[in-house]
Amino acid sequence: MDSVPKLLRTSIRRLSFLFPETFRRKLLFDVLAPYREKELPLLGRSAFQTGQYCELQFWKFLKEPNHEFDISNQFISPKQKSLLKDIAGNLFPDAKHAGYKDSKTRSYLDSKQSVKGACVRTKFFDTRADFLIPNEEGWQAIIIKASSSAKRTHISELSFIRMVLEEAGYKVSSTQVWTVSSEYSYTGTEIDPNRLFHKKDCSKETLANLEATKEKAYNLLEVLEKDKIPSITFSKHCDHPRNCIHPESCYSDSPPGDLFTLREGKDLTLTLWNQGIRNLSEVEPDSEFTHRQKIQVEAVKTGKEHLDKDSLLAYLNQLKFPLYCLDFETINPPVPVYKDTHPFQHVPFLYSLHVIRKDLTEKPEEYTYIDDHDKDPRLGILESLSSQIKPGGTILAFNDSFEKRCLKESVQAYPKYKEWFQSIEPDFSDLAKPFWDYDYYHPAQEGTTSLKVVLPVLTGANYKELTINAGHIANSEFLRIKTENVSDQERVRVESDLIAYCKMDTYALILILRALAEKLNWSGKL
Repeated sequence: MDSVPKLLRTSIRRLSFLFPETFRRKLLFDVLAPYREKELPLLGRSAFQTGQYCELQFWKFLKEPNHEFDISNQFISPKQKSLLKDIAGNLFPDAKHAGYKDSKTRSYLDSKQSVKGACVRTKFFDTRADFLIPNEEGWQAIIIKASSSAKRTHISELSFIRMVLEEAGYKVSSTQVWTVSSEYSYTGTEIDPNRLFHKKDCSKETLANLEATKEKAYNLLEVLEKDKIPSITFSKHCDHPRNCIHPESCYSDSPPGDLFTLREGKDLTLTLWNQGIRNLSEVEPDSEFTHRQKIQVEAVKTGKEHLDKDSLLAYLNQLKFPLYCLDFETINPPVPVYKDTHPFQHVPFLYSLHVIRKDLTEKPEEYTYIDDHDKDPRLGILESLSSQIKPGGTILAFNDSFEKRCLKESVQAYPKYKEWFQSIEPDFSDLAKPFWDYDYYHPAQEGTTSLKVVLPVLTGANYKELTINAGHIANSEFLRIKTENVSDQERVRVESDLIAYCKMDTYALILILRALAEKLNWSGKL
């Protein structure tokens, strides 16, 4: 007998345009709710956020929980996020920790006690809040974010929390998002949460968004009832089609070839796609194409590298020996680690320096410094670098503005090195520039000009054999051994891996220069 109401539910979902939203929702999730599939998961706030941007990703995330999602590029570690909540919790010393369990949360809420680590579940939804604080009008919901400012997504998240709490029978009087003030200066003592956090009241926004949030949330519940959902090629929320984590689903009916590698080409890519073009080899550039896009398309069509000899020689000829190839590794946690630093400030803990005195073919001198866990690494770096780098040569870096900023901020903390820095600052040269300008471009770069792509294309060398082979991994690994309890053996191993990675970044600059010199018959001598 269940087949009839189940069929009725399916018909109502498919003929949704025949019913007013409120009435349809009542039919599906009240009257006919018992005939919904029992094994369907609850809708949580993270899934709700995902569903607003991509229903396909949302569907796969909940219906295929074993599907592997790439989270390797998460710059803020769970440990740091947890630490922020602990610091915020100092302002609510009487709050009871519910351990993100529904039963505990409800028992504390029913007795009007402040709650941290709250979780409330209803028939269809599951939401969490970092803090729920009682007042005369109801409950204040607070979320803590490792961000320097409140974002639209935070408002959406709070709207969802508000919706679920009120559906569970708990009136929400206000909603707040607490973000981290980048102006906060760490004194080296206990962190003051009142100064660390910026508190934004979002009550008006979440109340205004409440009905739209309900509509979207219940629509997503309906999405979960589908056996499959169609591709949504070029969702307006997509950052760029090449960043899609489900291209095999979104574009399965019409594989995109290499079209999405077009440099800076989101809108142009959409235009080309709608024209039936799937590969750059099919493109005929016109006035809408940038200089770099035209070079990229031509390189793909010919299969040959683009080499602007005049521009590249002009760049090489302005180099002065000795060449100092410099790279920093930094941490930028939301909770500062070093005295007189700010949240999210990039603080260098390691440098690598390769020096060539007279000839690109000579064996470079190598210098490194890593935080000795005794003094501020900025001071150690300045002491060490100032003895190695003298004015008059060329300091090479890939995107040199980062290295200059690290030094400038370090000098602000230790002004005795200001004169030295000012004497070498004019000597910086950005080796990324000729690649950014497409003075050199190879079709194997696929629209990318990062060091880790340029290096293997030009030289065949790569980072594959390194244990640490990306900047964000270096960041998180050092922060781990710096702030967490690890064995001495583990610390030594990680430090060794960090130095190897940083040294590869600077040696890569030499390899790239040598490759360019060979292609251009540039002597590379003093």
